[in-house]
Amino acid sequence: MQVKKMVLGGLGNNTFIVIGDDHKTTVLIDPAYEPERIIEFISGQGLELKAILVTHGHFDHIGAVDKIVEHNSVPVYTHEDEAKLMSDPIKNLSTYFTSREVKATATEFVEDKDHLDFGHGLTFKTIVVPGHSPKSLCFYNAEENCIFTGDTLFSGSLGRTDYYNGDAQDLVKNIKERLMFLPSSTNVYPGHGPNTTIGNEKSYNPFLQ
Repeated sequence: MQVKKMVLGGLGNNTFIVIGDDHKTTVLIDPAYEPERIIEFISGQGLELKAILVTHGHFDHIGAVDKIVEHNSVPVYTHEDEAKLMSDPIKNLSTYFTSREVKATATEFVEDKDHLDFGHGLTFKTIVVPGHSPKSLCFYNAEENCIFTGDTLFSGSLGRTDYYNGDAQDLVKNIKERLMFLPSSTNVYPGHGPNTTIGNEKSYNPFLQ
């Protein structure tokens, strides 16, 4: 499995293009902005996009979803509660932070501990970690020793909790209970900022001490 990171938009969002062992089968995680750039990369590399995975419904993680689906008719996976944010410009914060309404549509709903298998090593267990948003998702691949955490867990920090249905105590509690049991060597791919590991966050993240 290969992980390609594109940093997009004014908020420095990480969009991940995850490529399977056949060097062709691909899933996209949190397509934030610049759909044309994402589409150009996928097409230019001869990749076959199979799905879009959305960690949570905030505007800066979904802005390119619908344009990409128009170009590549693929399913969009997230939790049902996050899908409600995706379709609501007030709850997904776009009416507060941008000059336009941002909406996107999810087609497939997942729950905690579901297993997604797109073939060629692209298998993910869903881990629901509420706190930053109502039902934020993390996508964990045990075989490749990595997890995509959206805005739940960052290098040295956590997601904000002053948005719709955010809760700081819940976020810390759920991270400790649902993520910190993973192997310390697990690579963490967050929604913003540099990559990290579970071990590094156990030892040095001030919010988790």
